[in-house]
Amino acid sequence: MEPMNQNIFFLPILILFLCIHFTSFAAKNRSGQLRMVLSEDPEILNPLLSTSDYAVDVQTWACDSLLKRDLDTYAWQGSIAEKWELSKDNSSVIFHLRDNVFFHNGEKLKAEDIQFSFDIYKKNASINSSVAAYFDGIDAVEVLSPLKIKITFKNSYFKNFEVAATNWILPKAVYDVKNQQPNQLVCAGPYQLDGYEKGKKVSLRLFEKYFGFNVNHLKGINNFQNIDFQIIKDEGVRVDKLKKSEIDFLEFPNADFLERKLSSDVVQKTLVKVKIENKIPKAWSFIGWNLAKPIFADHNVRKALNLLVNKEEINKVFFDSQLSVINGPFLHNQEYGAKIKPFVRDAKAATTLLKKAGWGDSNKDGILDKMIDGVRVDFKFVLTYANKDFEKVWQFLREDYRNAGIDMELKYQDFNLMMKAKSDLSFDALALSWAGGGVDPDPKQLWHSDSSVKGGSNFVGYKNVDVDKLIDSGRMTLDRKKRIGIFEKAYQMISDDNPYLFLFMDKYNYYAHVNKFSKPKDTFNYGVGLNTWSVKK
Repeated sequence: MEPMNQNIFFLPILILFLCIHFTSFAAKNRSGQLRMVLSEDPEILNPLLSTSDYAVDVQTWACDSLLKRDLDTYAWQGSIAEKWELSKDNSSVIFHLRDNVFFHNGEKLKAEDIQFSFDIYKKNASINSSVAAYFDGIDAVEVLSPLKIKITFKNSYFKNFEVAATNWILPKAVYDVKNQQPNQLVCAGPYQLDGYEKGKKVSLRLFEKYFGFNVNHLKGINNFQNIDFQIIKDEGVRVDKLKKSEIDFLEFPNADFLERKLSSDVVQKTLVKVKIENKIPKAWSFIGWNLAKPIFADHNVRKALNLLVNKEEINKVFFDSQLSVINGPFLHNQEYGAKIKPFVRDAKAATTLLKKAGWGDSNKDGILDKMIDGVRVDFKFVLTYANKDFEKVWQFLREDYRNAGIDMELKYQDFNLMMKAKSDLSFDALALSWAGGGVDPDPKQLWHSDSSVKGGSNFVGYKNVDVDKLIDSGRMTLDRKKRIGIFEKAYQMISDDNPYLFLFMDKYNYYAHVNKFSKPKDTFNYGVGLNTWSVKK
């Protein structure tokens, strides 16, 4: 949803030698390898073009930004910029850059690279439209000196400073080209791309000129010499590789799954199993309806599709009740979700709503139908999904719908093909999930009419003028308490409109790792902190 980003800058000739020498020494103190998995091929690694979380998983280790967040306090820390000055009226910010930052191609970072990294989103319509909305509030990026830039904001958008601070900084010499290379990954972060075998793995190696080795609050992180991401789509194969210590780290959907898969005595000795609870916004699952399709156009129908689903039973049977049932993008008892009503299944009310929308079984074949533009149309649609782990969930859901006269066909599809269908709007319904997003979310990316464009995140085509007005108002409200109140009203309306079938939100996170790591803690408040781990000496 909202990719959080990372860091970069350098000096004169004699001191430059000393910095490089010291950095190389610091890099040599790092050792070992971290082997992880991607459950899908990221396909595109170029930060300007990629849209998948799988690409972000890789980019997070390779790219950097002006500032970072502290994992425990969420306070801002210097990164490429060593200090900053935000104007009293929040209309501009000046960043003072470090003079020891290099890109992976060996070029020293210049203030012009910072300027380019913002301008590219504003001037190039082909760049990832799902994140372009966040740059609306950036008015100008001005180079004041080789080590000083000023970013001016055109409005009071509440995320202006965060966007300025966390945008990944890219080398102009590499990315200022007409034809972007899909797997060009050149940044200034701690790791650089070492290889990409499509469908097999992505390899990163430590970047020895990384400036962070000489920054006090960054010295204890990024301790591995190499990071490998194996691309393994099959869940069983992923678990088997972890058991054999062929990968080092794996996340699990729930406690029951973790215990069932990793219960043997041998596994108990070689692996560490962890359940964590932190302040990171949790991922949530949904089915997105293509609202351009006539059968999904009526909000009464979408509400009926929600009321027919036995979410509590699905949660109990398939997830050991370890998930939270949701009725909107937030839980009804958390910030931003206070006005969302808790979900209550009501098949009788659903039947009434379907009749109100004109659906009935006119030919007594067990399938609802309706006259649309003079043609009798059966209530049939295709649910496309890319994760076979949830296939039984969709089969269960199909029975709930079948009992109400709705024919839902299931179609498994490769993730990247499904993403193409999403982009082309050539689908009926898609089963997906969103990452939790930012601590202070901006609804525009998912729910504003302006985001309902090809390549945008509002791929279902949801449009509500009143919701748009609330989003626009909330985005320009700096007072957090007032902003939450405005957005709560918007989320209530979105919940009532049911553009998605909202399903479940994670309560906890679970992971297991090979017992070879030293780590400061199981989790920080705002992240697991894998970059703080190291191989035991």
